Amino acid sequence: MDNTLITIVLCSNKIDNFKNLIHSLEETVSNQSQVEVIVGCDKGEKVFKEYCNNYSSGISIKYHDIYVGDLYNQHNIFSKLLKKCSNNSYYILALADDMTFKSKNWDMILEKYKHYYSDDIFRLRLGWRKNFSYSDYWQCISMPEDIDVCTKKWRDLVGDIPCYSIDSYNQSVMYYLQNFDKFNNNFRAARDIPVNNIEMKKHLSGAVDDRRILKKMFKCWRISVSYKMQSKASETAAKIYSEIISGEKKLESVFVKYNNKYVNGDIVINYKLSFFKIFI
Repeated sequence: MDNTLITIVLCSNKIDNFKNLIHSLEETVSNQSQVEVIVGCDKGEKVFKEYCNNYSSGISIKYHDIYVGDLYNQHNIFSKLLKKCSNNSYYILALADDMTFKSKNWDMILEKYKHYYSDDIFRLRLGWRKNFSYSDYWQCISMPEDIDVCTKKWRDLVGDIPCYSIDSYNQSVMYYLQNFDKFNNNFRAARDIPVNNIEMKKHLSGAVDDRRILKKMFKCWRISVSYKMQSKASETAAKIYSEIISGEKKLESVFVKYNNKYVNGDIVINYKLSFFKIFI
């Protein structure tokens, strides 16, 4: 029987980093059978394949040699890997391959948050920005929550990652979700939960002085902050919001997407953004 609690998804071409991650999982989880690891590697990679095929501990490792392109193509690979997660998994966590867990029994801590909301649509924040409040979408792109455990239902509603990176896009979606009807004192879809008692070794980014890499970074930045991409994040947030509202109000009919809105009777969720404001 599949009793997967959490699926960890990552891309890696560094076998030592990956082994360190697996070792940290073995040392820190209380129930290895509840952990699934899905790793995407370079096409034709053999070292990872041999390690994963011969791995015999309680953690489930699924290996996929599907990576093509460079770092800035990673969102496309993540989108493919996310579709391979166990249907029974409750949480999804995307990691960099140099992250490791330090806290013992962190899986038991996550398990305590199961069904925190009855609709199972929420996100747990483990990174050092877990208590940070985002005031605009620029902050979402430049300093997103980098360790976020999303429920699978939240993840499935978000769908594919349309731009680099998965962290910044997740944060953008959550930013718009929290700001729908934000002056309603009776209800607000704030579905971010900081978790303070799980410690991890964080991903460390080095300084970049290669002009070609910087050029790609700026190109990715422009795409992420563009009107098209922010509109996509806002639309995705509206879809999630409509799902939450349907559960909260126990609506019998479904929301219909029409003219930049999700509509259900007299309930209207307008996700259209100002092109002028985004452009400026």
